[in-house]
Amino acid sequence: MNEQLLKIDIELRTLSDKIKDGSIKGDEAKSQLETLKTQKRELEQKIAQANVPVGESRTAVADIQKALIEKRAITLSGTGAINQIKELAKELSRKKEILKLVRYFYGANASTNIPVWSPTLATPGNFAEGASGIASDDQAALGTKTITPYAYVSILPISAEALTLGTVNFDSELPEIFGDAFADAFAKGIVNGDGLGRNINGLFNINEKTKAVSCAAAGNPKMADLVNLALKVRDFTDDAVIVMNSAIYSLIQSDDTVGVAQLYKEELIRTKTIEGVPVLLTGYAPSSTDSGEPVAVAGRMSDYGFGLASEITIEPIKKVGDTNTYFQATVFGNGTKILENNFFALVTR
Repeated sequence: MNEQLLKIDIELRTLSDKIKDGSIKGDEAKSQLETLKTQKRELEQKIAQANVPVGESRTAVADIQKALIEKRAITLSGTGAINQIKELAKELSRKKEILKLVRYFYGANASTNIPVWSPTLATPGNFAEGASGIASDDQAALGTKTITPYAYVSILPISAEALTLGTVNFDSELPEIFGDAFADAFAKGIVNGDGLGRNINGLFNINEKTKAVSCAAAGNPKMADLVNLALKVRDFTDDAVIVMNSAIYSLIQSDDTVGVAQLYKEELIRTKTIEGVPVLLTGYAPSSTDSGEPVAVAGRMSDYGFGLASEITIEPIKKVGDTNTYFQATVFGNGTKILENNFFALVTR
């Protein structure tokens, strides 16, 4: 099945190229795109089902179905709290691309402490045999970063008619529905959370520890600025990613500088990379070009930690005089940059 999934991905990329060069009409392209997306979604579901133990899967579905009929709370515990949380992470990772890149920490506790080396070990030197008085490393420091998961709640009202007379299998649809909702909240927070109060500390919430890369001139960022950011982060790590808003991407593509800039623009259009560094476009990133604002953030996404705790609970709630049933889902999560100085921000002037 993995080979079939790879084949569909290749067909999707081929279709994208045909759309760009105009070799396929819009209606035909739309039809093929929907067909391929449907095939991919069905195949991913089969692969996911194949990875779940048969007994566990059947028991979970039966429990959900029974709980819906009895109008009582549903607790999806799997084989244990931590295992269930991992399954949640996999489900969300298929929803938003940024969720595939960050590092997850799992636990049933209210907070998670992450050991952190900061900033780095000093460059080793060589010493003669039997040498003494070698100075200790005063550059590295071992500290901790704490992630405290907070409750995220989503409520779905379902009418009595839909619940009683409808043909939809709500027991199988609810995890997918709530997965979309929580994925939106988590992805938005990871990218642009302000870190205040109970909010997620997002990538674009930069501070004095973030490595700032200033644009060469005031106003809109240019292609040369993005190249400079890519080269800076590429010198730092081989597996970095640049995150930016599609509006900033469009401004950079409108840069009328001739020469090498045109070659970089072509690379960015064709491969969504700059100097080999992948560029991730997301509407969650800020689009302001005011002076001092970050327009792109680059770094190794595994240096961003997201903590998930407790179980997923879906609770049906009835109200007096209301025929609707309100399904309330609760998930505990929070995220932060593990090492602020491992990230670079392109800042306007």
